[in-house]
Amino acid sequence: MKELIEISFSPVNAFFTIMSIVMVIYWILVIIAGLDPDHFSIDFDSADIDADFDADPTSSEGATEGSSFMKVLEYFNFDELPLMFIVTIMFFSMWLIGVNITYYLGIESTLLGFLLIIPNLLLSLFFVKLLAKPLGYLYRQVNHKGEPEIDFLGRRCSVVSTVGPQKTGMIELTVNGDPMKLYARSNTEEDIAAGQQAVIVRESDDRRYYLVEKFDY
Repeated sequence: MKELIEISFSPVNAFFTIMSIVMVIYWILVIIAGLDPDHFSIDFDSADIDADFDADPTSSEGATEGSSFMKVLEYFNFDELPLMFIVTIMFFSMWLIGVNITYYLGIESTLLGFLLIIPNLLLSLFFVKLLAKPLGYLYRQVNHKGEPEIDFLGRRCSVVSTVGPQKTGMIELTVNGDPMKLYARSNTEEDIAAGQQAVIVRESDDRRYYLVEKFDY
């Protein structure tokens, strides 16, 4: 135990150890104080919408870079879980890998230890990619907030920003007197412009947005 503590708080592993402890404290607060892990989530669909509306040619390069970065995060399944879940997995993984490398390879050089942080990070990212999908599925099934699930299918809504078959937009509707905004795409090949009425016909397979059709009346 003493040796584990010494390795954990060595210059190379101290940061990961401290952050892992911080993550444990955070999840204790989530359990006790009822903090919402979704508060720190990355809104991937919102980023897609922002990119769609970016019509300024002088900022197109920045939008491309931002979109590429989001694609990298999506590749490692960062969109499957709230950010704090991902961060927790990352730090615990980097701590576990760092401690084992330091112990089994007998690394005493601080410089070499810091150089190994890069491959450690890459391994941890693939560890996140491996775990995020099954954990994300369980997370959605549990319905952690304990709120009754609302059935949006068949409800009329107003299109706030244009939706298309491959274009994510925003729709708005009122449920039990409460206005709600949801992400949506067109269920047909036809775009539905902002201000038009639509009806929600189904939810996407990954449950990230709803599919709507134009409501003719």
